[in-house]
Amino acid sequence: MSMQKVVVCKGSDGYNSTKKSLMGLHIDTGKLKNKKILIKPNAGRLVDKDLGINTSPDVVAGVIDFFKEAGVHGLTVGESPIMGVKALNSLKQCGISQVALERGVKLLDLDSAPPVVVKIENGKVIDRLKVCRGAVDADYIVSVPVIKTHMHTQVSLGLKNMKGCLYKKEKVKLHQLPFSDKIIPPAKSLDAAVADMSNILLPNLTVIDGTIAQEGLGPSAGAPVPMGVIIASENCLAADWVAVRLMGFDPVKVHHLQLAIESLKRRSDSFDIDNDSLVVEPADYMKWKVDLKSPPKKISLEFLNVKVEDKDSCSACLSTVLMFLQRHYKDFADYFSEENPLHIAIGKGIGKQPENALLIGNCTFNQKGGNIFVKGCPPVASEIKAALFKKIKK
Repeated sequence: MSMQKVVVCKGSDGYNSTKKSLMGLHIDTGKLKNKKILIKPNAGRLVDKDLGINTSPDVVAGVIDFFKEAGVHGLTVGESPIMGVKALNSLKQCGISQVALERGVKLLDLDSAPPVVVKIENGKVIDRLKVCRGAVDADYIVSVPVIKTHMHTQVSLGLKNMKGCLYKKEKVKLHQLPFSDKIIPPAKSLDAAVADMSNILLPNLTVIDGTIAQEGLGPSAGAPVPMGVIIASENCLAADWVAVRLMGFDPVKVHHLQLAIESLKRRSDSFDIDNDSLVVEPADYMKWKVDLKSPPKKISLEFLNVKVEDKDSCSACLSTVLMFLQRHYKDFADYFSEENPLHIAIGKGIGKQPENALLIGNCTFNQKGGNIFVKGCPPVASEIKAALFKKIKK
């Protein structure tokens, strides 16, 4: 983690910008020629490309070709998506499978083998995690996320992308931790958990796809925004820092990033990241800044006459709710008012709900009562719509 260099490339061609950014890092690829290399994109959702949700296949192709042209061939593209999505299906739909298979690179469902329990020393909120065996067995990991906002963590970048190396429902665990007195608000348990995870799952190389970013209701229901940038570094936290600045946000206020930096500082006195310590090429990279719309503090601010209680939900259910509202809000909005709003509840920690509340996901089952319960981990937006309109018609 001694390297602080970050390379930013601007251009409409994600493939060439990716290769150019990697060449600018002068990576010692000679030591990787007989190693197992895991390329970890963000492909956790079953969606098409160019939406700012999953990593662009052009960027993944650029990463693959950079290594192959350097004589490095032990490459695998792997993913562990959100619950309810199969890795090979999501990789195929967003176009990553095609570019990998065309180049003779195998695809890996990271959930296909039993996990490895890895201990975390001096974690604030977690002391061990079930990690996908494909990530543990890799000698070198490349995190290839998308620039996007996130309703729970403000941003989702290189470090947050590594959460997709956790085995199946272990990803949900990070969202359902009790608050600890080791955390200073406004940081949350999830922020501390992601920082704890960085002690065992920090990638060797990070290539951030900012060709099409996502703003607002991230990580999957926001609006796509063309940014046309690629950010690369052998220091994941440095890459994330630069990406946050290019999004128009303050890295100091991205709590999981700050907690991860503090954790590494405790282990290495020489480690630090701030605007002065980084070496960024080009030095005037901030000329490419695009002020992205922040995630709303409350979903009800975006959707009038809708009240959402979100207590210890995971990204899968949150994303489902956002997608449901984005797609179907106009269909049901006239049935509700400020005096009689639609109540939606997600997450393991919700309390007793008002009559006819819409309870989404298996975690809400205990509060089912006479409410509208939509099972699934998570359910899909169309199932939520069908359950709601069944009740409305009655």
